[in-house]
Amino acid sequence: MTTATENGTATKAEAEAWVEMFTDGWGNPVDTDTFCDHFDPWFHPDVRMIQPSMRPTVGKEAFREEFARPLFDLVPDLHGTVENWAAAGDVVYIELRLEGTIGRRPFTMHTCDRIKLRDGKAYERFAYLDATPLVKAVARSPRSWPKFLRTQLRNLRRPA
Repeated sequence: MTTATENGTATKAEAEAWVEMFTDGWGNPVDTDTFCDHFDPWFHPDVRMIQPSMRPTVGKEAFREEFARPLFDLVPDLHGTVENWAAAGDVVYIELRLEGTIGRRPFTMHTCDRIKLRDGKAYERFAYLDATPLVKAVARSPRSWPKFLRTQLRNLRRPA
């Protein structure tokens, strides 16, 4: 495990605190609001969130309404386990195993988030993930189709 170096803006303590908070936040989220409230103090007001198949979101409210709420509506029992992390300068990489159930079908998906810190808060998060396990679980659970399609359509309607 690498720690933050002196050439960036994040200290080792800031990176470790961020990973601990991230671990706690994904460990057992209760609902969308509790999940977002947990992360809120750790995000800059204009935090930028980027991930495959979604348009970038900017700001804490967008994180709540355009990322977390649709995700937890689709997968209410979603939770994650941090498997590894590394930091250098102002960047923290977190490898996360996400697990949940769609319909009655469990799925597991892996992601690696690159989080850029400034003053101990995230101002950018970029997720490297393959959503195939999630899409397969949705495909096998017809009751989830309307929620999934609403999320995808809402994302397409948002300005770029």
